[in-house]
Amino acid sequence: MTSWFDAGTVAKMKFTPGHALRLGGRWLAVFPLNDGYRVIDNACPHANAPLCDGTVRAGKVICHLHLWEFDLTTGECDVGPGWAVQTYAARVVAGHLQVALP
Repeated sequence: MTSWFDAGTVAKMKFTPGHALRLGGRWLAVFPLNDGYRVIDNACPHANAPLCDGTVRAGKVICHLHLWEFDLTTGECDVGPGWAVQTYAARVVAGHLQVALP
């Protein structure tokens, strides 16, 4: 079952380019895109580098450690399907980001 968790006020989040947070026992990265927010696991599965510190380009975040690319909508990695990160639904309610976690 999925539950919505309050991640805090969007206006207080610092996107550089992503915002890191701990929520529901998970380490997550939040990225603002033109059509809303994307939330993924923050640790690169290759070497645990924080994806929130990567470079965002064309709907993907590029890990700063080894330049692997992760799609912010699907979590897919350019290296192969075994390296994908988990994605989470997000919505904004009354200025607060809410994230759906299992």
